[in-house]
Amino acid sequence: MRNAIITAALIACLGAIAVAQPLPGFDYPDTETARQHWQPQFGSLPVRVVELDDGTTAIALDAEFKGEKDRACWDLVLPMDLSTAGRISFEVRAINGGLGGNIGLYFATPTGWHARFWWGGLPDAWTQQVFRLDSFGKEGDPGGWSTIQRFRFSVWSTGAGKATFLLRKLEALPEDPAEVYLRNGSFEILSGGLPYAWGSGHWGVGHLPWATNMDLWRERFSVDQTQAHDGQRSLRIHNTQDLPLLSASSAWISAPRSAETLVLSAWMKSDVAALPVTLSCGGKSVQVEIGAEWMQASLPAVPRADQMTVVISPKAPGTLWIDAVQLQNLDAATPEFHAAFADADIARREQSVDWSPPRRSPQIAAGRTVTGPVTPATVTIDEHGRVLLDGEPYVQHSFGLEFISDLAILDFVAQSGFRDVCIQIREATTTEQLAGIFDRCAQVGLRVIPWLDGRITRERFTEHIRTLRNHPALLCWYVYDEPSGERFAEADARYHIARELDPNHPALINYLASKLTEHTGDIYSTDVYPIPHSSPSAAISAVRAMKQAADPERKPVWMWLQGTGYAYWMDREPSPRELSCMAYGSLIEGARGIYYFAQVPRSKACFEQMRALLIEVDALAPVICSLAPAPEVECSEPNILQRAFSHDGHGWLLAVNTQAEPVEAQFRSPGAAGQVDVLFEDREIPAADGAWTDTFGPYERRVYRW
Repeated sequence: MRNAIITAALIACLGAIAVAQPLPGFDYPDTETARQHWQPQFGSLPVRVVELDDGTTAIALDAEFKGEKDRACWDLVLPMDLSTAGRISFEVRAINGGLGGNIGLYFATPTGWHARFWWGGLPDAWTQQVFRLDSFGKEGDPGGWSTIQRFRFSVWSTGAGKATFLLRKLEALPEDPAEVYLRNGSFEILSGGLPYAWGSGHWGVGHLPWATNMDLWRERFSVDQTQAHDGQRSLRIHNTQDLPLLSASSAWISAPRSAETLVLSAWMKSDVAALPVTLSCGGKSVQVEIGAEWMQASLPAVPRADQMTVVISPKAPGTLWIDAVQLQNLDAATPEFHAAFADADIARREQSVDWSPPRRSPQIAAGRTVTGPVTPATVTIDEHGRVLLDGEPYVQHSFGLEFISDLAILDFVAQSGFRDVCIQIREATTTEQLAGIFDRCAQVGLRVIPWLDGRITRERFTEHIRTLRNHPALLCWYVYDEPSGERFAEADARYHIARELDPNHPALINYLASKLTEHTGDIYSTDVYPIPHSSPSAAISAVRAMKQAADPERKPVWMWLQGTGYAYWMDREPSPRELSCMAYGSLIEGARGIYYFAQVPRSKACFEQMRALLIEVDALAPVICSLAPAPEVECSEPNILQRAFSHDGHGWLLAVNTQAEPVEAQFRSPGAAGQVDVLFEDREIPAADGAWTDTFGPYERRVYRW
């Protein structure tokens, strides 16, 4: 009876569900009018109104942050009645959005505030932000949503610098009783040719044979545009008897706390008569048999959790098509598909992402291969904060492996062109097994950074270091990852144990992005994975903050960059341009070591970009480690991040467009004359009176030499 009532209500209100109620406050004809309602707080700059290319306007919030955790804040003083709304939405884009660390939204009543926060910066492209009203916390006793008096937008920074946050299209959205909490359940949204927010479990692909032959994996896990139950696409998983079975896993899902139990459903068909398939979510599962016709399978009474994942697992060989996957707060699933609220905006945003690589010559794009064995080398850090191998500056550039299922993956890493590899060593790994990993690395030409898991006992930790401290493949010790709270003391203790046992190799702790200063260890290190929910500048800003703290201590800065996605909270991998922007931006801001987290990327474009960057960064290592006074360079475009160097009698300039839109920029340096070489692209630009002009595509990098 309850389901029948819900179904009838859905039919009655389908038209109303899709209707959003525009709210005033984000669209004004001019700045003067907007400032009558918008009040800057805590010394923030006044708002502006900017006209967009389509003739509409947006509110511009300019911030000049003095340092980390500095706050910028603006209030829209305007009464609102949101008592009939289920959620609030608006569109946002940022210029230098990576400076935004923690972002807060507030709605004030006479007696308190409804407050909602998220972390990780803001994207460069227009993105819809949708928030359920029941997800807001309370400060004071705000009561209901009928007497809202003001809206507050607040940003706490990741470091010093200028940023602009643009807001438009503030709307109230009604409740949808059949709302779906699962992104891209119909597989209509693609990124890098793969289904957005869907993978086959875990960061990247780590298990063989897939990891060393991703073309094979992509043949077996793909979007099919010839078969669909809803829309134009479905997910196709093709399993055969001779290979491990593949499954489909969603990125994390966040259902509202009011949804105590949910129902999972999916439409499926197969090329065999009765293919056994398991649907799993929230610790529950059900097995069904799928035949040649589309059928809807469901898993009811799924308990809600904060981080939920849908897994659809074929249990036998055959081809399975999956479509119209839904997770709903109902007793029974709706047969018709309801896209998630955010899907339409995600689709618009992802269609604008440029998945082409930055311009480069075919020789660079082809990548390289590394062959062993490793030559033993002395590893030191000099008074300038540079890592030296046998006295020569060395820029670490490693592939990250969160686990090793077969040592053959190390052969593949070297064959792909890497000279360094960072491997997480789990607590169950014996010292004998670790020695085997080190030996294989040395054999194929890899210097290894062993990431010693914090759950390893101190006894085994000590045994690892004492046994392997003289191994020729060892680059440094990675003694702890992301300590917090009481674990800071343990991380510090392990650093000192490592240095006492092995004074001949540096040791480091990798910290959370909430701690970018006062790093115990010989090297500063953190990890920031912003794609697609923020922008490359979020990672770049973290490097900038670490560099400012590391310089007085004369320590190098290393940076974990996001190299994978389609899992956990990262709905996709970085595009080649986003990855290149993060890498070049990190080098420009002072990083002298880069790792890519973790395992083999699912998209071919992302991995090919890593391979090309290996050649470029290797060629640039003597330049960016040069101690010679750098030439002065001016740039006409504020969104071009750039740094000049002097090396081998030449001026050099690294520059990267930090925005998702193309731009033309003029550079001026007194010593530039004649032809300026554009490295890695086989071209030259004429320089007249010390100036030259060039165009940059979205997130595109340039290296100039004169």
